Amino acid sequence: MELRQLRTFRVVATLRSFNKAALALDYAQSTVSEQIKSLEGSLGVRLFDRRNRRVSLTQSGEMLLQYAQKMIDIEEEARSEITEREESHGSLSIRIPETVSTHYLPRILKTFRERYPKVGLNFARCAFFGLEQELASGIIDLAFLLADESFLVPDTKTETLLNLPLVVVARADHPLASRPSVDIQDLVDEPILLPSEDCSYRVALERMITTENIETAVILNFNSIEAIKRCVTAGVGITLATEIAVRDAVQAGKLSILPWTGEQVTTNLQMIWHEGKWVSPILQAFMKTVRESVSAL
Repeated sequence: MELRQLRTFRVVATLRSFNKAALALDYAQSTVSEQIKSLEGSLGVRLFDRRNRRVSLTQSGEMLLQYAQKMIDIEEEARSEITEREESHGSLSIRIPETVSTHYLPRILKTFRERYPKVGLNFARCAFFGLEQELASGIIDLAFLLADESFLVPDTKTETLLNLPLVVVARADHPLASRPSVDIQDLVDEPILLPSEDCSYRVALERMITTENIETAVILNFNSIEAIKRCVTAGVGITLATEIAVRDAVQAGKLSILPWTGEQVTTNLQMIWHEGKWVSPILQAFMKTVRESVSAL
C-alpha cells in the first residue's frame, strides 16, 4: 500500500468517478485503474462497486477513506516538521474568482513570494459548484468565492474577508446613464450580461428579475469579466459587477454606474478550506498573508 495509491483512491472516492479522477490528477484513466487494482490486491478487498458506469464505495472502501486521509495528513505533517528549519517549499492549488485574482491577488502574491520564494502556486478559476468535492478530495487546498451568503457545506470552514458593493453598469452614453434614478423596471428589454461561473452574486439580479417578472431582451453568459466590460463598453447591454472590477473603466469615462434605486446588493469575499484536513504551515502562511493584505486595503 503506497501513499500515491491512497492519494488516487481518495480522489476517486470523493469524485465517485475514475474518469473525473484521471482528469483531476492529470493521469491516464488506465493509470488510475491500475493503481486502484493494485491497492485492492494488496489489501485483499474490493474498494469500489462499479455498476452501470457508477462508482460507489464498499464498506471496506468507506473505512479505508478515513484512514487514507489520516495517513496523507501524517505524511504531509512529518515532511513539514522535518524540513521546517530549511526554507519552506512545496505547492498549493487554489481556486479564485477572476475579479479577486485581477484586483487583489497581485498585492497578496508580492508579499507571499518575498517570504516564501520556493513555494509553487497553482491558481484556477473558481466555480461555485464542485468546490465541496474538490476540497474534500485534496485536489485543491483553498478556495475563494464571491457570494452574498456563506458557503454552508458540511466539513468546510468559511471566513468572510470583505464585503464588496455591487453596481449596475452601462456604457457611458447609454440612455439610462442620464436618468436621475434607475430601478428594476427600467431593465425591461435590456440585454443583461452576466458571468457564468466567476461568482454566485449573479443570483441576486436573476432573483430580482424573476420576482418583478421583468422581460429582458436576453441574458448573455460570459466566462470572463473583462469580456463583459468590453461588450458593455461597446453598447451590447448592461451588467451587475463589483465596483472595483469596473472602477478603471468608469474613471476613464467608458462606463457609467447607473443611479440604482432598486434593491441594494453586495457580495462577500470568502475564503474556504476543508475543516477535517491538516492545514500545512505553507497553507497557514498563505492564508495569513491574504488576511494581512485584505485588512490593509
